[in-house]
Amino acid sequence: MQPNRHILIHLDGRRPTRTVAVSLERCAVMIHCYTPEGFYDSSEVLNRPPTPIEARDALCQAYLSDQFAGLLPEDRADVLWRLALIAAGDAQPGE
Repeated sequence: MQPNRHILIHLDGRRPTRTVAVSLERCAVMIHCYTPEGFYDSSEVLNRPPTPIEARDALCQAYLSDQFAGLLPEDRADVLWRLALIAAGDAQPGE
């Protein structure tokens, strides 16, 4: 996985409102907005890592991400390790 290249893991279905973006450097949460008609409107990157619950949800949903599936096996392991540390509450601040 190249530095600054994020993969996206949607936490809540086909039209996600929350997504966890994971790279070698950091994890971040994204919030997505939709129009009243259900069309995609915009996204906002929150300046915070995922909560342990969001990290756990991302672990459970990672296999559904096309970007995750396209990673090399060792990169997939790195992503899962990072999310597992956050979910367990063992990640260092800023990770």
